[in-house]
Amino acid sequence: RRMTYYGRWSYKYEEAVRRGALGALIIHDTEGAAYGWQTVIAPASENFDLANGAGGPRLLAQGWMSDGFARRLFADAGLDFEAQLKAARSKGFRPVDLKAGFSADLPVSQEKVQSRNVLAKLPGTTRADEAILFGAHWDAFGIGPADAQGRTIRAGANDDALGVAGLLELARLFKASGPTSRTLLFGFWTAEERLLLGSEYYARNPVVPMAKTVANYTLDVLNTGGPSHDVILVGDGQNELETDLQAAAKAVGRRVTPDILPERGLFYRADHFSVAKRGVPTLLLMAMSGAPDLVQGGRGAGEQWLQGYMACYHQPCDNWNEGLDFRGAAQDVDLIFTISRDLANSGRWPDWREGSEFRGVRRQSRAGDGAGGNQAR
Repeated sequence: RRMTYYGRWSYKYEEAVRRGALGALIIHDTEGAAYGWQTVIAPASENFDLANGAGGPRLLAQGWMSDGFARRLFADAGLDFEAQLKAARSKGFRPVDLKAGFSADLPVSQEKVQSRNVLAKLPGTTRADEAILFGAHWDAFGIGPADAQGRTIRAGANDDALGVAGLLELARLFKASGPTSRTLLFGFWTAEERLLLGSEYYARNPVVPMAKTVANYTLDVLNTGGPSHDVILVGDGQNELETDLQAAAKAVGRRVTPDILPERGLFYRADHFSVAKRGVPTLLLMAMSGAPDLVQGGRGAGEQWLQGYMACYHQPCDNWNEGLDFRGAAQDVDLIFTISRDLANSGRWPDWREGSEFRGVRRQSRAGDGAGGNQAR
């Protein structure tokens, strides 16, 4: 049930372009997309890309249709929706004529919107040309359609203001503890909710080349349910940073739990992905990847917290309230500080594991930089 990048909606549009399509409509399915229809409509149908065509070729028309509308469309064409859905999963599937016309009037108004990534740097000492990159995104969906209570402001208290707070705390801890061998970069990304555009822009225009970026740690949605016996690892089995996390967790009496909800494809849905696909080993903390084993109440209480949070995911209720317990988030930020500090004061280059789609990219990147592959350990 593990989703790969090929299950993500962004990939479907990219592939449609490569196949020569003029447009593509995705049928929404809550389980398959890993979020409800309310997330699809939250951006108020705005389309964003990097300026001057820097984002690459795009479809002339792209969008979504609801599950209910798709079922009516298929029924009007005399087709069994469920039967076609099943048939589409087979290798021999071929397109079926819906016997339906499609017309679209697409008046376009274009506006150039300027936003900012915010970067901070703590220079290294003996290996200053090598960098550890930390990231969190400061944007949210902001003002959008009103919810059932008439609210419109999507503040994004956990997604990802809390991650930003964690990043600031990491910067404070590193500044207080003195310089590290390697340079530390802290990236507060814009436009994560718009196809990861902020981190993508940085990955194309890095302060330190990707080949010299040793690792990335990303904070995106942290646990506000309280202290936890475990930390959930998103995308387990990808790279050697996971071993560091396991050792640090064990040292403080905690453990690492592999991604409980791999079907959500969270490893391909956060800012770390912009640098991962360029070969930089990454570690993502995203608490919505599964119910934590909370100190008070265990996995059951963690499941209750997770369901409560997901009801507010990308909604106005993702806002600060007195019931939030930040101790679990603080635990996880402490783990990231411990493992990144050790890496920042070493000469080690963590690698991707055998079978990871990013392993070959890293080796090419390091070889092109004159580092002889990924042999510098």
